Amino acid sequence: MQTINFGIDLGTTNSLIARFTGANVEVYKNPIGLKETLPSCVAFRGERTIIGEKAREWLLKDSLNVFTSFKRKMGTDENYYIPSLSDNKSPIELSALVLKELKNFIHNGEIPNAVVITIPASFDTIQSNATKQAGYEAGFKEVVLLQEPIAASLAFFNKYRASEKETGKWLVYDLGGGTFDVALVGIDNSELRVLDHQGDNYLGGIDFDHSLVMNVIIPKLVAQTGNTGLIDYIHTKNSIYEKLYHVLLLKAEEAKKELSSRLTTEIEFAYTSPDGIEEDIYIIISREELNGVISNKVDATLLMLEVILDRNHLLASDIEEIIMIGGSTYIPYIYETITEKTNIKVNRNADPTTAVVVGAAYFAGNKPSVEKKVTVIEKESFDNITIQTGYTATTKDHEEYITASVTNFKEGLFYRITRNDGGFDSGIKKLTPKFGEFVLLLPNCINSFQIKVFDDTNTPIEVLVDEVHISQGLFNLYGQPLPEDICIEIDDLNNNSTKCQVIFTRNSILPLTKTIYREISRTIKKGSDDSLIINLMEGDANQHPSTNKVIGVIEIKAEKLVSDLVKGSDVEIKIEMSESRDISISTHLSMTDQQFEEVFSPTKRYVSIAKLRDEIHELRGQLELDLSKAVKNEEFELAAHLQDKVEQARDLYIQAKTLKADFYTDEKYQLYEAKRKLAKELYTNGTVNNRIFQIKERYYDLMETLQSWLQNIDDIPQKYQVDATKLKEDEIRIMRSNNYYLIEGHYQKTIRLNNNVIFYTPTLLVHFYHTYASLSPDEYTDYGAAKKEINRGEKALERQNYIDLRSVLMLLVSLTKNSEILETKIKGTGLG
Repeated sequence: MQTINFGIDLGTTNSLIARFTGANVEVYKNPIGLKETLPSCVAFRGERTIIGEKAREWLLKDSLNVFTSFKRKMGTDENYYIPSLSDNKSPIELSALVLKELKNFIHNGEIPNAVVITIPASFDTIQSNATKQAGYEAGFKEVVLLQEPIAASLAFFNKYRASEKETGKWLVYDLGGGTFDVALVGIDNSELRVLDHQGDNYLGGIDFDHSLVMNVIIPKLVAQTGNTGLIDYIHTKNSIYEKLYHVLLLKAEEAKKELSSRLTTEIEFAYTSPDGIEEDIYIIISREELNGVISNKVDATLLMLEVILDRNHLLASDIEEIIMIGGSTYIPYIYETITEKTNIKVNRNADPTTAVVVGAAYFAGNKPSVEKKVTVIEKESFDNITIQTGYTATTKDHEEYITASVTNFKEGLFYRITRNDGGFDSGIKKLTPKFGEFVLLLPNCINSFQIKVFDDTNTPIEVLVDEVHISQGLFNLYGQPLPEDICIEIDDLNNNSTKCQVIFTRNSILPLTKTIYREISRTIKKGSDDSLIINLMEGDANQHPSTNKVIGVIEIKAEKLVSDLVKGSDVEIKIEMSESRDISISTHLSMTDQQFEEVFSPTKRYVSIAKLRDEIHELRGQLELDLSKAVKNEEFELAAHLQDKVEQARDLYIQAKTLKADFYTDEKYQLYEAKRKLAKELYTNGTVNNRIFQIKERYYDLMETLQSWLQNIDDIPQKYQVDATKLKEDEIRIMRSNNYYLIEGHYQKTIRLNNNVIFYTPTLLVHFYHTYASLSPDEYTDYGAAKKEINRGEKALERQNYIDLRSVLMLLVSLTKNSEILETKIKGTGLG
């Protein structure tokens, strides 16, 4: 088995490449300057493309043709305009240039075809696909993605050996140049498992730099120059201050680094006034000022850390340590604040800069490449021999037993097991249909073994057998968790809306596959302009679809159907997701016996500023409506809570109104994420969702009636008593969830139980028959048909034929006007 071996940390600020050598990891150095890090920076100078340290130097001279931090735009539709080329480059293309440059670090001239590239744990599917695409454009034939906290954990426990414990839980606090992740890591018998994570793809060191520019440097510059226009235009594209903004960002980054070891620092730069007068500016920045502008962002990371603990019902005492990685954790305020506010020991043994790439290389050293390594000697009489092996891939022991099973076994053959370094040789032994061997292992490395088969003349025989890789003394990875639920959108006709059905739940271990069955929710006529829509999303499956992100859509148009799709017919949907989050969907329509297949690998997501403003405005309007109702009903505690949410929505709207398409910052994407979080509040938190109040009220009224029947009517079947008890047991948990879809589902179960109790309890059956039989003629849609059923019901009553009476009552209910099924106002997806 050929392993990948090469790992790359494609960072927002810096990137690195490393290789697993079998026992250790080598982090390659740039042959120019011998630094391990390559700045993720690209400059265009006429026909020349400059990458890395030299490109970064051009930020002060020609910032408009120099590009950094493009990792944060991965998965978006944004492009970077290059004046010197009069052309645009996408974040994928710029990232590919950095990846190509990293190949030059490999000093022995080896050109890898496969590579592991790290991504933030919170990267969604589209951002992940964009990263893979950059790898393919850089010339790699195979790209495997690895989440950064996992990589850091592998480095921490394998290279730095900071803990000899074989069980326990750790938190990985990863604050880099552009993104933040906190992951809960568990260890059990040398196997690493990422149990949960939380993150923000738009929180990192470059946000600290921007805050330092806007909240410290610019006010001081305005005070010195009197130019108040700087505040509005400093970070706007194509303004006269565009170059100055990039210069100040670079100066802010340098100041931030210096303030990690000093209490004050000074920056110097040239400033040109609107009148064209140039002067040298000196500004002193203190560590206290830096701490002040980053404190709210550090608090945001603490909040995410607390969410992890709360969600997993853990106390600070349950955590061994917080492992800190990422260049931004060099800032004293960060590790001091985390230590003080969590009361958990902070471990900084791992090199924050190289930990991720080291872990990626360890992972790559265990990751098989697509190509299988086989021993092939042509000899027709022994075709199709396959050997399946079994062994423990990770062990603390110094020897391991390999079992083997031979398919298409032939007599008269021999086998030999050797370790690739030559340190172990089983010798030549007779091949049997099943055989086994204890093999000796080198400590603290991955041991690779080959199994070869020979005939009686010692000539190698063609077999298909994978290499054996056994890790001794190293921590291995159980698997990569899914960052968000994967779900599809289905129709919710009861509420004139749509809802999510979960396919794969958050933290499930990749790869994944599942087949689900749904019904067609409305008849789709062949040849019409209608469609069946399979809308695949990621996010929280318990939320309203509008709060989640679309991965891809399969639209099966009626013109493609061979016959009508009748309401109620079956749809089979099979979804497969690879470890690197490639998604394939296969849809089979049983009614038409048609198959539709799609592979989703989108690399761009468009965020419309205009639509973003509208969505925030709509959220604000709904919250203000809820607030006015709470005040009117004198629900003052609720009103106070809603007032906070309204203020949040108003602040977001103000930001959205001032947002310009030509801003250099990531504010558009940060606002988009903030909007989604507020929408989750609206659709899931009972204090801001009148629909939840209403559904709870209807449920409690119905349950009260049902409980009264169960207590006072003797002939209710026992099974319904049991069902009602189960509903009551689940009631507290579901009502406290304040999740509309969970509560609505619970309510629907109660309705079904209520109906069954009525139809199968003679006392209630007779009572409700008399109720419907006594309705006036104008309360029926067809009184003639109802009259016939009433006559049939009277005869059934005389004979005490409850089966017929049940049928009569069902038909009477269907004939009443208030039971008419109204057509839904939404078109929906067509999936029910």
